[in-house]
Amino acid sequence: MMDVEITVGEWLLASMLGALVGLDAVSWPQAMWSRPIVAATIGGLIFGNPVAGFLVGLWLELVMSRDPPFGAARYPETGPAALTAGAALALAGSSSAPALMGSVLVGWTIGWVGMHSIAVTRRANARLVAKPAVFGGRTSEVARRHLACIRLDAARAGLIVGALLVPSVLVVRGIAAFPRLEFATNLGGWFSAVGLAALTGIGARALGTRRREWPALMAGAAAGALLAWGVR
Repeated sequence: MMDVEITVGEWLLASMLGALVGLDAVSWPQAMWSRPIVAATIGGLIFGNPVAGFLVGLWLELVMSRDPPFGAARYPETGPAALTAGAALALAGSSSAPALMGSVLVGWTIGWVGMHSIAVTRRANARLVAKPAVFGGRTSEVARRHLACIRLDAARAGLIVGALLVPSVLVVRGIAAFPRLEFATNLGGWFSAVGLAALTGIGARALGTRRREWPALMAGAAAGALLAWGVR
């Protein structure tokens, strides 16, 4: 259980893609590939099991949708956390309900680690740009410091994935091998039904009385149902 077979190339690829999805949330380009269902699928794809990553991402969307990624409030970072969790389930060698549960727990935990690392990075960014007088009115200096902030954000996200990937796999394997969690396999269908119902409720509550957006919710639910049916 303690052996995790990852090549240096796979580890570097996971770390670089972790940096890329970490940038997406704020720095560049905000293309939504930092959303859990996308990032976790990428994590599973790296190690040959995109379906495992998709399942983790689906549940992380449910867990993390309670904390919308906007405003001044602190919320778990989704991109690197979901990519690591999706990769962990793909590498765990088990697709059981306990393994999936462990992967979601890993993703949620790393999300909060990412949130604290973002706070540290933002303070570093402030030091880089806090004194406009030192720029001397040169736009090139402003651009250089801005790019430095983006590189720092990428390094932070990549480091999270690179440092926590192997420990995450070991945690998922340990949870999957725990005998008392076998009951979760039989209850997996019920957990899924309740979770999907809760996700629909959260989406509907977010829309509120904006009736023009309800067709989009219905279209998204239909597309999600078709996708789930296709990968079952």
